[in-house]
Amino acid sequence: MIEGKKNGYVIGVLGALIGGLIASLPWILMYVYGDMILSLLALPIALGAWKGYQLFKGKEDKKLPYIVAVISLLCVTVATLIIIPLLLGVENGWTFSLDTLESLYNFSDFKTAIMKDYAISVLFTFMGIGGILGKIKESVDDE
Repeated sequence: MIEGKKNGYVIGVLGALIGGLIASLPWILMYVYGDMILSLLALPIALGAWKGYQLFKGKEDKKLPYIVAVISLLCVTVATLIIIPLLLGVENGWTFSLDTLESLYNFSDFKTAIMKDYAISVLFTFMGIGGILGKIKESVDDE
């Protein structure tokens, strides 16, 4: 645990978002540039969210496991449904824009594939969350 003055939930949540998104990068890059979903790379997202929360010195109490769980799911959702499609569009010569995102989702095959990948990613994220929650609860109980 990083020592020092504790901040509130808002600063901690910001840190968790940043940490979760950073932890999402290997998974996003493998998906876009490795042409495969490596769902195991979704596991560390919860750890990244927790570490980001700690680095930003968010308030640690019994709400922390829920915060990390929600932020982890948010990171997976944003990565899978927004960032990855946009990067795939750019990879195929489209512009990085909301119009590209909308156009991609107009293709039913794309939408079906991305939703399937999203479901698998959420499952693996829950596995990651489950592994981290015990450690978070121990950390909170030690306080």
